[in-house]
Amino acid sequence: MNIKLHQSKIFDIAVVLIDMALVVFASKITILIIIAPKDEIASKADSVPLIIATLSYVISIIFMFYIYEFYTKTIRVKFENLLSIAISIIIATFSSILIQFALSSVIKTVSIAYYIIMPIILFVFFGAFKMVLLFIETKIEGALKLLIVESKDVENDLAKKIKYSYLALYESWYVLIDVNNQGEIDNLINNTFAEYESVFISPNIPFELKNLLISKAVEQNKIIYILPDFYNINMMNNETVQFDDTPALKIKPYGFTRIQRVIKRTFDICFSFVGLLLTLPLFIILPIAIKINSKGPVIYKQIRLTRNKKKFYLYKFRTMHQEAEKYTGAVLAVENDPRVTKVGKFLRLTRLDELPQLFNILKSDMSTVGPRPERTVFVKQYLNEVENYDKRFFAKAGLTGLAQVYARYDTTVEDKILYDLIYIKDYSFFKDIKIILLTFKVMFVKESAAGVHQKQNYNSNGTCV
Repeated sequence: MNIKLHQSKIFDIAVVLIDMALVVFASKITILIIIAPKDEIASKADSVPLIIATLSYVISIIFMFYIYEFYTKTIRVKFENLLSIAISIIIATFSSILIQFALSSVIKTVSIAYYIIMPIILFVFFGAFKMVLLFIETKIEGALKLLIVESKDVENDLAKKIKYSYLALYESWYVLIDVNNQGEIDNLINNTFAEYESVFISPNIPFELKNLLISKAVEQNKIIYILPDFYNINMMNNETVQFDDTPALKIKPYGFTRIQRVIKRTFDICFSFVGLLLTLPLFIILPIAIKINSKGPVIYKQIRLTRNKKKFYLYKFRTMHQEAEKYTGAVLAVENDPRVTKVGKFLRLTRLDELPQLFNILKSDMSTVGPRPERTVFVKQYLNEVENYDKRFFAKAGLTGLAQVYARYDTTVEDKILYDLIYIKDYSFFKDIKIILLTFKVMFVKESAAGVHQKQNYNSNGTCV
């Protein structure tokens, strides 16, 4: 769980400036290392490509750090911190090389040694700085406390989940209140609230009481957390209009506009075409590995649903033994699933099994970014069980998506739907780019690709499934 520890814009600006300074400093050190002592200063002709290389690093790394949420959240897990830094530096290095190559007819290119030494120095600098920064932020802010308010009328599973996820950051506790007992409610507002800086209000709290608790928390200057629902999502970024002298909120039609669809389709064609060219060697190597490891076809195709519940054949590299569902029927993959082959485990872990979906994108069955393409049997089940599940079909199924990036494989359907609804409501081309870049990081996070844990999970209503 990553939440920003501070609210200071000045602090944010200072961090960005330090990040930029570190890139420039790293470049200076790299230049000193690769330039022989006798060549104390490079000629002006040689300094131009170095300046361009440094600037391209600065722009690329600041952009990637923003995408990987270094400036919008506080990343607590050291592995995630270092992974985000490493990917950012790799992408910045490739960007700089491409710029140098594009300008090679005009300027001299930077020595290859620069692109070997520079990433190493950057990784050391940023790895140390982000760890120190995390320590400083934690010390300055102290231990912020979260109170989870839950109703006594339901199980406390959701409250426990929120509590233990928040413990990774600060201190947290939950209280179970009788929503019909005014004495308990008054004690909560007048006494218990004072001990905590932030409050999480469960969706199981009745609407009128929830509004009261939010109002009182606002009066006491608390940070407030609630679970979104379809109503809340539709209130996001709404335009204020006026009927005579009465203000109102304009809720735009749900889904994409024609222009947005044209932009997405144009990008999908370009992305899938370039992706197929870049991964062409893998389309030769992986089928051979799959064939050697197990019997059966290399490509596995299955009927899935996309926009407007249209059926299509989704293509994947086969990761399970042939006829894996012959005796079990349609079931989700579980953690350490015995049906998955050795090569299949690697493909699932790295998400390489989904490469053939580039053909689905090219055929317009799917989009690069969108809700996960779901099987017909599960759609029928979820339409009856999950509120607003049908709204996810306002968009084409995606190779990646908001839910695929921020949720885990075993995240409940209810929570994944919230991600899908937020994506469709708050779509922008830039957010598609952000999700694609975040996907590169998620590919290295084991939990996001693991199967469903064979234990109880929590849904958004606090019940176990």
